[in-house]
Amino acid sequence: MRGIGLLITAELLFATMDTLAKMLGQEMPVPMVAWGRYAFHLGFMLMFFPGRRLLPLLRVRQVKLTLLRGVLLLTATMSFFTAIRYIPLADAVAIGFVAPLFVVALSIPILGETVGPRRWAAVLIGLVGVVVIVRPGFADVHWAYGLMIFMAFIFAVFVIVTRMLTRTEETLSILFYAALMGTVGTSLMLPFFWQTPTWEQLGVMAAMGAIGGVSQWLMINAYKVATASTLAPFQYVQITFAAFWGYVVFGDIPDIWVICGGSIVVASGLYVIHREATLAKKG
Repeated sequence: MRGIGLLITAELLFATMDTLAKMLGQEMPVPMVAWGRYAFHLGFMLMFFPGRRLLPLLRVRQVKLTLLRGVLLLTATMSFFTAIRYIPLADAVAIGFVAPLFVVALSIPILGETVGPRRWAAVLIGLVGVVVIVRPGFADVHWAYGLMIFMAFIFAVFVIVTRMLTRTEETLSILFYAALMGTVGTSLMLPFFWQTPTWEQLGVMAAMGAIGGVSQWLMINAYKVATASTLAPFQYVQITFAAFWGYVVFGDIPDIWVICGGSIVVASGLYVIHREATLAKKG
């Protein structure tokens, strides 16, 4: 129960951070929004690990893979923040949850895993759910929906790289390099997109950085006190939080297509999780 509570709180914070990003994205360029998210996250980590306490976080065995993870996360963040400028949060989050299905497909060439027909069927059904959300042919399809599918694919690669790194690296080191790479990457973009933020906007950026760090910490601790198979179904509660914030802040109401398509994506993801847990027990 403690692990479930920690994870649900983390998902609420993730949805809150996404809401703040969408708000800022309507006022300033996306690279500025992403820079604020990463720069303040990095700043808070430096505050909590000053001086020599920072040294253990800098030591990683797989440097190239760690840097690649940072680049993938930055790409996914930029894609997500750009997409939510134009489409409702609930739509974006629902499509984003197709990422676990992409992980199944990519685990074959990258991790050398074997995927059976049942999980392949779940992947295909999940993609049908995405088509239902986007509903091509029934409405004008905004390009941001395609960007979210791209984001889900990049995030799936990010997840696989994270799996590989967790075998040799400390969690805090992985988080630190993600914040560092995000800050460096977005800082290189700033000369082309700079817009002097107001004090209010800086406050929102600081809140995003703090929320991003705390939510990651909560998620890590959730998986320390509860099994992945126990927690997995509760990650989808983020769709509910996103729909809530989308309605309260932006007046967005998910339509029947989003509800049905999101349900298909969630059901497919839950089946994949169940199947992997079953195979793990047999192994």
